[in-house]
Amino acid sequence: MSPLIDREKAQDLLRRIESKRIDQALPAEMELALVWALGNIGTAEIEPYWFGASSLPDAFSEQLIPGHETVVEIAAISDAALPGDEGMRNASRKISHEANKIRRGASRHLSYFFHEDSKWVARESLRWIKVPRDLLVSDYIRNALREWLYRQDRKDGDAIRLQEGELDVVITWHDRSQSSYNFRSSMPPEIRSLRDNYVHEILRAKARQLKSPLFKGLRCVILGDVGSTALRRLESRDYTNRVVSGSQIISDFLARPAARLDVIAVITPIRERRRLDSLEETIEWKLAIFCRPGLEIETSGFDALAAQLPPPRREGYQARQLHEQGVFSPLSRGRHLPMSISWRKGERTQIRISARAFLDTLAGRETPERLMKKLSVNGTNNIFKLHLDRGETISAIRIEEKGPDEDDDWIVVEFQDDASARPLRNPLEAQPDG
Repeated sequence: MSPLIDREKAQDLLRRIESKRIDQALPAEMELALVWALGNIGTAEIEPYWFGASSLPDAFSEQLIPGHETVVEIAAISDAALPGDEGMRNASRKISHEANKIRRGASRHLSYFFHEDSKWVARESLRWIKVPRDLLVSDYIRNALREWLYRQDRKDGDAIRLQEGELDVVITWHDRSQSSYNFRSSMPPEIRSLRDNYVHEILRAKARQLKSPLFKGLRCVILGDVGSTALRRLESRDYTNRVVSGSQIISDFLARPAARLDVIAVITPIRERRRLDSLEETIEWKLAIFCRPGLEIETSGFDALAAQLPPPRREGYQARQLHEQGVFSPLSRGRHLPMSISWRKGERTQIRISARAFLDTLAGRETPERLMKKLSVNGTNNIFKLHLDRGETISAIRIEEKGPDEDDDWIVVEFQDDASARPLRNPLEAQPDG
């Protein structure tokens, strides 16, 4: 990226990617990937200074849309922007903070389930999550928590229900520590208004950023899915007309005379089954292009852009949940390759184990018991003991590199027969007479 961005831009991306906030890290990672891919498909200029506006676009490209000079804004979005999701996150964290003041470390054992409410308006059922957007912890909540947390007979699965004003939540105690993504609701992340929603809001903001009297080319926004149901289920249709899809929102926005955008692209990591009769599934980038009425473009540049991106490992909603659990932190356990065993008649047995799992165990981030569970095969709890019991000892150890996209390598262990590790055998017994 060094030819494309300056030191200040690099520091901004680094700060955002390392952030613990869900609205910073994953969007910055998506922006970094897309800007890098833009640079790979042709000449790209990052934050062109000549654009003539107070807010510069993310990039300028002549190859993204062949035959057109194009400025690009990148926005990676998730359901975290939904009012209910934001309210559940704020409420669970505030109640957890209060629980820690009552009993140190209590928040690690709590999970939250928020109830929903509904009513009929003009023959339409309206649903919402029973949680205020910005909860204020009252004396009622504080006293109920104190009484519950101090109970001596509390056990795994015990729960307390708090109901006050707009709040209706069930808090459950777990013996095992819970992740920071410890809240949920029975209500799906639905959008019920064509224009009052977070997708429409981000498009409106990006259109303002791309407004410039000096630029006469095309204006494009790329929406990246980092946990947005509206983007993941882009073309889904609700035949009751209560729920609005992502494609309906985008098409409605572009149809407005004041939209000031020419092209909106949506890129989403989607899990696909290669064949209907196959169990093999892969996660691949799915691309959708929307143009303002009357505009037709060649989409080969977008196809080339998607082809440059590294294969995704998770769908957007999975990445979002894992990030909130701290899985991507450099201080957490690493990504471990599965164990592999290869053996052919006349050749030495080879066992490939995750180098990162071995290192995490030595460093204390992984327990020996969990490591041995990873090394179990067909009910055998210790594959190394099995080889040693058969009279085979280690003859060679080497590292087999798997490349940067795997974040791991294999430690390859080879075994050979060793007479000192087994009872002696008479080789003549196995030979025919004469």
